[in-house]
This record gives sequence, C-alpha cells and structure tokens, in this order.
Amino acid sequence: MKRTVQVNVKMTDEDFRLLQKAAERRWPDAVITNSGIVLALAKIAARQTLGRKKR
Repeated sequence: MKRTVQVNVKMTDEDFRLLQKAAERRWPDAVITNSGIVLALAKIAARQTLGRKKR
C-alpha cells in the first residue's frame, strides 16, 4: 500500500510510550515502525469513532 500524504507528528515521550504499549498489546511480537504504530492505531480509532468496520 503506497502512502501519498505525509504527516509530521510531535508528541511527548509519555504519549508515545502509551502508543507503544497499546501496539505491543494489540500486535505482540510484531515488528512495527514508529510511524506504523501511530498510523495503525489512529486508523483503528478513526473507524471506531465513525462507527465503521474494517474493509
């Protein structure tokens, strides 16, 4: 899947540790990049917020 929009995100170390912990719980033992963590969890939250299911 090719990404065509670049987004820069700044967050506190504490916020990022929280995202890392959530990613580890959701995808144990997966190799995932920092940007992958942010993108995947944001996409899940957006779908939940809008009440949509996975495609």
